[in-house]
Amino acid sequence: MKAYRRIPLSVEAVFSLEGHLTPKKLFYGGKAYEIEKIITARHHCPQMVPCIAPLEYTVSIEGVHKKIYYEADTATWFSIKEYHR
Repeated sequence: MKAYRRIPLSVEAVFSLEGHLTPKKLFYGGKAYEIEKIITARHHCPQMVPCIAPLEYTVSIEGVHKKIYYEADTATWFSIKEYHR
């Protein structure tokens, strides 16, 4: 059976003068990863984990597309990981 969990992330981001939030660097597992490109940014609430109206970013890190989320109500960044019970 598939199950999913939130993985907390530390993210370096910039707020523009216009109020846009742009993630620049992700820290996970003791390593730093440059976010090379933002592919999409949209409001999307994934159904697999509990969350409060996050922004979903599809980003390119080392040439691989990843989804990361910013939850403004809790000021937290996270990703979602599948695991087997």
